[in-house]
Amino acid sequence: MTAIADFRHRLTLQVADEVEDGAGGVTRTWQPLGQVWAAIEPISLDDKLLSDKRRGLLTHRILLRHRSDITLSHRFVLGVRIFSIRAVRDPDERGRVIECLVEEERP
Repeated sequence: MTAIADFRHRLTLQVADEVEDGAGGVTRTWQPLGQVWAAIEPISLDDKLLSDKRRGLLTHRILLRHRSDITLSHRFVLGVRIFSIRAVRDPDERGRVIECLVEEERP
């Protein structure tokens, strides 16, 4: 069980806004939906190769009060940190909290 004091991070919830670029692709911008209080718990640290560069990859568990509108097309922002949502679930299926498994990429 997570104590209310653990919800100490004020995150901005954003949704992707994709606009066709006329060349068969899309341009993605992020629009804020609001702010939420959340608990952030680091899970793992790994690295991966992107464009011939090694990049740090951190995974976290983010807990927040229950919302039914969060999907994988959303992300959280905390200052300069960006958390891409990879999975969403209601851990005890009681509609009290939402658990998001997120990835934070570090240069």
